[in-house]
Amino acid sequence: MFDSLKSRGFRTPWHLRVLYLSTFILRTAFGALLLLISAYVAGDNGLLNVAIIAVPYPLAEMATANYFGILSDRTGRKPIIVAGTTLAAVVVTLYALWDNIWYLTVLHGIHGIGAAATVAPAIAMIADHANSEDRGRQMGWFDYSTFLGYILGAVVGGFLVELVDARAGFLIIAGLLGISAVMLFTLVHKEKVRAGREYHGGFAELRRVFRVREVRLMFPIWLIIATLLGIAITYLPIILLNEDVEGSTIGIMFAAAGVALGLLQPFWGKVSDIVGRIPVMAYGVLSILGIIIMLLFFSDYAFEKTGGVLEFHLVGIIPLGILGLGAGAFVPAALALMADSSDAECYGATMGLYSFALGFGAFIAESLGLGIIVTTGEEQAPTWLLYFAAVLIGLAVIMMMLFFVSTLIRKRVGGNKKAECE
Repeated sequence: MFDSLKSRGFRTPWHLRVLYLSTFILRTAFGALLLLISAYVAGDNGLLNVAIIAVPYPLAEMATANYFGILSDRTGRKPIIVAGTTLAAVVVTLYALWDNIWYLTVLHGIHGIGAAATVAPAIAMIADHANSEDRGRQMGWFDYSTFLGYILGAVVGGFLVELVDARAGFLIIAGLLGISAVMLFTLVHKEKVRAGREYHGGFAELRRVFRVREVRLMFPIWLIIATLLGIAITYLPIILLNEDVEGSTIGIMFAAAGVALGLLQPFWGKVSDIVGRIPVMAYGVLSILGIIIMLLFFSDYAFEKTGGVLEFHLVGIIPLGILGLGAGAFVPAALALMADSSDAECYGATMGLYSFALGFGAFIAESLGLGIIVTTGEEQAPTWLLYFAAVLIGLAVIMMMLFFVSTLIRKRVGGNKKAECE
């Protein structure tokens, strides 16, 4: 296996390495920001306040993601990514001015626009420079830099909550985002524009992308994965804070999860280059199902809380970690499949769908999460959120199996069609 991986090439263009590093910094800042906001509005109705603030971010990202992807096809990737990162830095600085819930809600929505401007063009840039035999691995590096940033961001945020005032924490995070923007501006070259066609509007472009069978079948599964990610990132920090778990403990726990969930993402991407995208995607979905089952029915075997400190038990943590290693398999394989199914001239439009799915999934997570909190109360909400996640991943497994079987049947009948830009 490893000889085969080596023979197929491991060279990564230098400008993609800069992009991965910048993405890592960007997501580290975002991961820390979630804990800082949770501490910023903690107290009575803290979980409800976080839910209110969180909702506009994915809504704004969902509404603008496809536009920025298409715009990057027309004007180039770099200017859009730099502008989105700079906007995020400015918005995070403004967080420190006022802790009013509605003020933060509006700013968080603007922050979502900045996120939309960075995701689709960045993935399209990777698709531009990675050939089909190494595309899965490159997407794995991007996803790893994203996920590792989220996790280490939680570590940074956990310690910032304990060491500095939340407002000072926002300024530190804004500085990280500024560094990311400078790196992108100075070290990533502006590539040649690959398409000059007329822009037809966001939903018209989405309809063009949805003509591709793989995209149609993949989208609802990706929507579920994004929803689960949104639940975990948005609500887990404040739930643990409400349980009197120390901020540093939360950070360390997220770091451990990051090693388990993200370490092998480039590996899984490369495996998908060799054995195919869909089997690796299916393995990832099944691994996530195993994690949720463990948390729902066997969490006592993995950890317990004593005096605000989580104590971990090897009998439960080991299988949870093994499942976590497979949970990172879905995204790099799915990203590579989207690029495989698209023409180079409209990578931005196609990858805009990825950002749209992230925003739509997070919007569902945060909106329904808000409804669950209001309906069940803050004490019962964590349990009901976990049941909600279990139902979603069950649906994803069913759809993934149908995708897998239908693809095997289709291969005996005919080929697949790529997304057309014209």
